[in-house]
Amino acid sequence: MAELTSSSTIRPATYTINGNRNSHDVGNPSRIKSHQALAFLCLADLFVLMISGGSGIRVLEHVYPEISVSQYVPVWLTNAVASLLFFIGFGCYKNLPTDCRAQLPILYIGFSLPILLTTFILFSLKIGDQYSRAWILGWWFSGLGGLTVARIFAEQVRARMVAQKRLTERYAIYGANEEARLMVERMRSQPGIEIVGIFDDRRTRVPPEIVGIPVSGGMPELATLAESGAIDRVVVALPLAALGRIAQLVKSLYALPMIIDIGFDARPSDIINFRSAKRIAGSLLIEIFNHPLDGWRDFIKMCEDRMLSAILLVFALPLICIAAVAIKLDSPGPVFFRQARYGFGGRIFDAIKFRTMHVSQADALGTQLTRRNDPRVTRVGRILRRTSFDEMPQLLNVLRGEMSLVGPRPHPLAAKAADILYHEAIGHYALRHRVRPGITGLAQVSGWRGETETLVQLQKRVECDLDYIEHWSLWLDIRILLRTASCIFHNANVF
Repeated sequence: MAELTSSSTIRPATYTINGNRNSHDVGNPSRIKSHQALAFLCLADLFVLMISGGSGIRVLEHVYPEISVSQYVPVWLTNAVASLLFFIGFGCYKNLPTDCRAQLPILYIGFSLPILLTTFILFSLKIGDQYSRAWILGWWFSGLGGLTVARIFAEQVRARMVAQKRLTERYAIYGANEEARLMVERMRSQPGIEIVGIFDDRRTRVPPEIVGIPVSGGMPELATLAESGAIDRVVVALPLAALGRIAQLVKSLYALPMIIDIGFDARPSDIINFRSAKRIAGSLLIEIFNHPLDGWRDFIKMCEDRMLSAILLVFALPLICIAAVAIKLDSPGPVFFRQARYGFGGRIFDAIKFRTMHVSQADALGTQLTRRNDPRVTRVGRILRRTSFDEMPQLLNVLRGEMSLVGPRPHPLAAKAADILYHEAIGHYALRHRVRPGITGLAQVSGWRGETETLVQLQKRVECDLDYIEHWSLWLDIRILLRTASCIFHNANVF
């Protein structure tokens, strides 16, 4: 790949209809997003289960010193994790509830099932007499009580934050019509919902405002506002017959990690067997585009990235120092370089790598990808690229939240396949930007790493990236990381 030895790169215009890709979240700086609140709720539930079970073990240790407390630890950890998995499976962390206490019956069931299952297994294996029944019952009662108290407290915190507008879901409405007026009137009365704007491209045929909210422009303005992070959900208030306009809007927004709905006013009796529709403030929302990593999934991946990258940096530090010295001795120039690349939501960020090329032959925009026996690559650079160790500094990008360990590889701004820019060659290329780019990815371990001389090579790479986004799981990330480690020295396409 092409390299850049300076961070002061001139960045070309991006390929969508909107403006600056480097904008950040606007509005209340103390605002908590719904997926962050769900992560806190998940941690609170796990904390309650761990504390209630662990405190029981400590009591046993003092009351019965002859008991081997270590045998309780596996049962304690297994039940806590199993309960959390039940909570996740029951959908407790998929969407932030309007009342945190409403999920208590589900939590009771999700915690009771592992307790009953563990008790059954212990007695089936005839080792039940080795465990205190008082501890199991005590954990069950204290766990139920702890979950109840925690959810009551969580609901008080949620209501307070909603009142302070620190925990709101921000909606944008596209379509300035009577349907939109009804939606806005109802949504504005719903706590936790904030209408950030109404948009419509029919400038001469729409009113200047609806229910006091000005019509702020059309698709370009909506896309610009969405890129700034000021929108969580776009509701398209157009009739289903206007599929052409709906498709055009979706195509201009689908690179951004947010939810897109078709919304309309309807009674349940008006639509038969429409179970997938979500009713919010009296309006039905048909979800046509979802956030690829919603709720707890985003939190799990964030924890995976931060913890593993920190561990890898610590263990790789001696090798990083050796590589830095080798680069300085091999050729003049800096050890690291930064190159502007497309990242999460299509925003541009600076990817950090070890310098593997001569400074005088750097390609700032990536117009010429690295080829076999490329004279621009230094002697040390060939070793670093061959082993993929030149990517190691990108662990810093992961810690900064700009990248993930696993995800679609970020591409240089001017990268081409068959002399055609990537985003022009593949119509749905922007869908890769709905998740954070990765140091490695499914395409890389599937044999599609290296040059993209043909459109077929690029197409296969994008197909792998979209397949990864659609079927993401923690286990899939682990498999990709293991396959990456196994193919470091066995990739003929790397040079």
